[in-house]
Amino acid sequence: MRFLLNSIIMAVAVWFVTILPFDVAVEGGDNSTWARLLVFLLVGAVMAAANAIIYPIVKVLAFPIMILTLGLFSLVIAWFMLWLTAWLTTLVPWADLTIGGFWDTLWAAVVIAITSGILGAIIPGAGKGD
Repeated sequence: MRFLLNSIIMAVAVWFVTILPFDVAVEGGDNSTWARLLVFLLVGAVMAAANAIIYPIVKVLAFPIMILTLGLFSLVIAWFMLWLTAWLTTLVPWADLTIGGFWDTLWAAVVIAITSGILGAIIPGAGKGD
């Protein structure tokens, strides 16, 4: 149930970023509103799965660099998770998350992290300790 909530939260965060001028777009599901919603939910599920499985491994491996940069390298890790999600969605023929240049998508990753953090705090049952 928590994974489903986190997928929905990530889908809303990705949708919010696609509205802003960060050179991030979700393609697919052009037939109807429900198809478009399913595409965003798929992207959110891929991002939630990547954050649940791969993010802790990357964070542990990058720990020395994070110490040297006083935590600023976590921004690059957030960008990497967005890039990885975009790459993984290319494997699905009917949904695709496309990202642009590094700096635009770096700020998009920051906005996704902030949005998902706020929504995760507001929605009961979505937090790690709940």
